[in-house]
Amino acid sequence: MAKKVKGVVAQFGTKGYGFITGDDDEKYFVHQKNIFNKSRLKANTRVIFIAEESEKGLVATNVELEGGSEVASPSESTSTTTTAVKLALSLLFIAQAVVIYKVFFVTAVG
Repeated sequence: MAKKVKGVVAQFGTKGYGFITGDDDEKYFVHQKNIFNKSRLKANTRVIFIAEESEKGLVATNVELEGGSEVASPSESTSTTTTAVKLALSLLFIAQAVVIYKVFFVTAVG
């Protein structure tokens, strides 16, 4: 039976898995694929998750940061990158328009 539990990340390694200590004093295995927004967890971070029983023990799924985002999600960094690229392309377009105007219209008339 799945239930919603709060807890603290005990450890989370670079290989994409770790453990959460629930407020019920149980240890839950967590894998990167079970984290909402694919955020990277850090030790001592408060989380909310769905506790499930598997063949190998207790597992945390649908893991979310409690009370807001302390870790930037990939979608936030992608949004910032997309905005920067759009700005750069806009400036490049304006610069090209100025060069074309000067080369074709100012020199042709003068």
